[in-house]
Amino acid sequence: MGGFLYESISASGDILGNGDRFSLLAIILVIIYLTVVPRNTPPRPEVAKKENKVNSLGGFMKSLPYLFHVFVFIPLALVTLFSTSRSMAQPRQDIIYVSAEQITEGAKTEGKLFLHPSVRPEYDKATLPDLFKAFGKKYPFVQPTWGVTASGTRPNPKEALAELAAGKAVVDILGFSGSFPSEYPERGLLKRYQLEAMAKNGQIKIPLEMIDETGIIVWSSNNTGIITYNSTLVAPDKAPKGWESCLEPQWRGKFSVDSDPNMLTWLIPRWGEERLFDFARKLKDNEPLFSRGNTRNLSSLAEGKLSLNCGMYIHPMSRMLKKDSALPIKMVIADPFPITFHDPQAIYVGAKNPHAALLWLEFLASREAQEIVDSNEPGRGSFLVEGTLVHKLAKNANVSICNVNCLLRGNKIAERIAVEIWKLPGSRPTER
Repeated sequence: MGGFLYESISASGDILGNGDRFSLLAIILVIIYLTVVPRNTPPRPEVAKKENKVNSLGGFMKSLPYLFHVFVFIPLALVTLFSTSRSMAQPRQDIIYVSAEQITEGAKTEGKLFLHPSVRPEYDKATLPDLFKAFGKKYPFVQPTWGVTASGTRPNPKEALAELAAGKAVVDILGFSGSFPSEYPERGLLKRYQLEAMAKNGQIKIPLEMIDETGIIVWSSNNTGIITYNSTLVAPDKAPKGWESCLEPQWRGKFSVDSDPNMLTWLIPRWGEERLFDFARKLKDNEPLFSRGNTRNLSSLAEGKLSLNCGMYIHPMSRMLKKDSALPIKMVIADPFPITFHDPQAIYVGAKNPHAALLWLEFLASREAQEIVDSNEPGRGSFLVEGTLVHKLAKNANVSICNVNCLLRGNKIAERIAVEIWKLPGSRPTER
């Protein structure tokens, strides 16, 4: 790795992994054992004679090394060896820090960039070709294309993990469809660049808030929650004002709610779980039509089958209005305005073009790329980047930002709402 890598104290102030700690502990225990526990050599006659005169307390003191051996050393050694064997099963990675100059020079040498096909479904069909074109124009020395995998664009998580763990996929950038699988960083499948430290020092231009707690994953866009209504059926003075409007009797049986309540869980940072559960119960009591999917709910709204939808993403509505601006659909930015991170991307541990991959992550976080995303799907551009639709809307709103931990916890809460409170058959789907 030459000049491109040095091992240093990471942002968390830690240079030893768990395996390193356990290995060090094992060595210490062995030294203690060799030092404290006596050898079983026969005593000389004169020594044996003296030992016969040792009182009971002395006998106990003499047995301490043996007791240490039985009750301390053996259990600790077993735990240490077990933990060490587990850590050794994971690939050992160095913590990597590179400068902006090293990134550019490395990418020039590599000349290629392979994206995992699972990145494709997360964007509108027109978005990725536009991103590829802009990326190629900005970095003409790198050719972006799709990697080679057996798992396809909507991979089975277990099969995708197995393929990546076996090193069979030819990819540099990984994307994660649906609920974020924590197994990727846990199994050492992501390259450990110090993105946070590099961003703080200006070596890579990525907003710090886009980098999650692992320090190696960039959440490049967002999802947002809004209320939508049919402006033909709903008079201006009757238009909903906020989330509590969904509980009003005038909408009973005339509005829809997505049967996957993941969007509602983004209200937790402002509301807390108990208020959300109470809201979900009252929502059910108002007899909504539970219907899965933004597109389906929007179509019912546009056709006048329903008056209101309580909980919609901005970008599907924007996409539909972009195709037909005459549709009678209006949106309400409710208080609080829920926002969550989306489209996580990271560098595969087996990447052959890691520096080109770093340029891709930096490019995704740039205003240029975010404007491309927003131009095709208004509302998908990150609220962290100035100029995007959500950035503008969030300026004057009481936002409820659901970070990655909130998003992961929200999966279980959403299932509880769908199954236990709404009594919907089966568990909620994981794909969004």
